[in-house]
Amino acid sequence: MESPNSDSLQGAVEEYGPRTDHRDIAAGYAAAVGAISASVLYIASVWVIDSSLFTLEWNPYFTALEFYWVVYSSLAGLVVTIPAAFLVGVAGERLSPSKTKSSGMLKGAVGTVATYAVAFVLLSALLFVTGAGSTGTGTALFTAVELAGLIVGVGFALTWWLTIPIGCAVGCVYTTRQSATSS
Repeated sequence: MESPNSDSLQGAVEEYGPRTDHRDIAAGYAAAVGAISASVLYIASVWVIDSSLFTLEWNPYFTALEFYWVVYSSLAGLVVTIPAAFLVGVAGERLSPSKTKSSGMLKGAVGTVATYAVAFVLLSALLFVTGAGSTGTGTALFTAVELAGLIVGVGFALTWWLTIPIGCAVGCVYTTRQSATSS
């Protein structure tokens, strides 16, 4: 027995699902996949260096972190990062559709940095709504903004070297795929 809304749900999935013909929605999916890839690759890079599979003569600052803290924070950060990347991808494609590989790479780099900004706004709102350990509205807002700034700032400092190149690659691949399918 089907629910009365199954046809409309199926229609929405066909229209806006991963195989959509909407370029802006597809760009959002591509950006979200880039965010997931960056998180997985960051965890893998810290694990490889932490486990001494790849020895370095120097210790990069990000390997001084506890590996389990890196896994937890990277996976927990995806709760905010995936929607932020999706929104930035959709907005970027709507504002300025990519036509060439180089414009896709540039939009991927700019979109990556913009994802940190949108993640800051989303995380601030999430922390404000949950109260973040504060009692008054003014205190809760200040605490939420301060804590979100700290979290996103540390996240950017630890991951920029990986996320920006991944953003460039995702932008290039997305533009190439869209050019190939529209031709």
